[in-house]
Amino acid sequence: MAITFNKYMMILAATAATAGVSNAGRVSPGTLLEGVRVVDAELMKRGPEMTAAYRLDLSGLRLGSNQRVTLTPWLVGETDSVALPSVVVNGRNAAIKYERDRSLQREGAQAIRLSKDAETLWSGEAAVAYEPWMELCRLSLHEDVCGCGDPQGEATMPFGPEFDNRPAPEVVVTYLQPVVEATKARAEEGSAYVDYKVNQTNILPDYRNNRAEIRKITSTIDLVKNDPLVSITEINIHGYASPEGAYTANAKLAEGRAASLKNYVKSLYTLSDRLFTSSSTPEDWAGLKAMVEKSTLADKAGILEVIGSDLAPDAKDAALKSRFPQSYQVMLTEMYPALRHSDYTVKYVVRPLTIEETVEVMKVSPKNASLQEMFLVAQTYEPGSEEFDEAMSIAVRTYPSDPVANLNAGVTALRNGDLDGAERYLAKAGDTGEAQQARGLLALKRGDFDTAELLLQAAKAAGVADADTNLSILARARQLAIQNR
Repeated sequence: MAITFNKYMMILAATAATAGVSNAGRVSPGTLLEGVRVVDAELMKRGPEMTAAYRLDLSGLRLGSNQRVTLTPWLVGETDSVALPSVVVNGRNAAIKYERDRSLQREGAQAIRLSKDAETLWSGEAAVAYEPWMELCRLSLHEDVCGCGDPQGEATMPFGPEFDNRPAPEVVVTYLQPVVEATKARAEEGSAYVDYKVNQTNILPDYRNNRAEIRKITSTIDLVKNDPLVSITEINIHGYASPEGAYTANAKLAEGRAASLKNYVKSLYTLSDRLFTSSSTPEDWAGLKAMVEKSTLADKAGILEVIGSDLAPDAKDAALKSRFPQSYQVMLTEMYPALRHSDYTVKYVVRPLTIEETVEVMKVSPKNASLQEMFLVAQTYEPGSEEFDEAMSIAVRTYPSDPVANLNAGVTALRNGDLDGAERYLAKAGDTGEAQQARGLLALKRGDFDTAELLLQAAKAAGVADADTNLSILARARQLAIQNR
């Protein structure tokens, strides 16, 4: 059990700020400690133990032949202390008496006979169980000339560097505010599979499943039209035909069917005619390629080669039909019908939102809020709070490719200790100084100090204000890693 002595602690407290004291210049004149020179001293934490190692040059001690002094290193903290093994230094006659009288000998102490020819360099080593109070401590040498073992009233000398095992300060993270989005242009998209009779373009609402397919388009329009925060700028119908048959005929069918569907949808609303547009692609070869790639067709590689060739559309279809007749029948019945579709796009703009509006929009339709608006919402919460983190999470889910969204999400993950998550986000955070700093802090937290220093120096060169502070924290982390290795 460590022992605390009030006066002893008061003396040491007065000298605790002088890390690296290495001689007896801090002791009162006239004490024997004036003759002790510290060669080197070190305190290290080794797993569950605190280890002390030191070498003291005792050649400057001035002892009479009958004199004896016991020097005891103490490990002293702010609230507690513990004595380490002592060295008993004897004059000539005192040494003889010490060797003969076992009652004078101290358990665990080393004895040195002081003479001109004797070795006067004392090397001491000790290990004690590490305790919380040792987080901030140092070595102090106590002089006992009376032999009573009581440190009160005797001289003490702090020596060696201070041991500071307090955790490094938390790194300083930097969030970036996104730029204002001048015009928040958005779009809702989908595909409808409206059926037409062979070679016809007119809409038959009750034909097959047409009502349900047309409802996909009108439901999307209604969703946007009924939102008071937005204004529709365009409703486009884009028609596709499948590759079988003549290309010129398919071009007319795709164009005519897109225009017919556009006009039918337009007739259901009182919106301006100028909002409605149509366009077409005669044959959906891209869609066919995607379907074949996902298929298990026996001729898959050959079919994809033909689709990707420079053949004219009609020649491609003929080649598929002649070279892969069985697979062609499968495509004709299972794939081609799905290539006759009408894609619809409802374009609109969202007006600028207040903080309160953004909070609600983030719950139901987050893409209608800009990244900058989401950031402003996050700023209304305490960093580290559940609400703050959720706002950053919604932002990066809504804008998964945006460097600023990924940087802010990465910094949030870093602050929360989610290093793997931070790495995923920061990989898409761009190359700004702030991104370099965040990657440097990730390396620091993983113990890769060399990489951390390179990245933090790059951030500093880029003008990041917190880089200097984080470089200081890095230096402290290096020191802790060394003294706790």
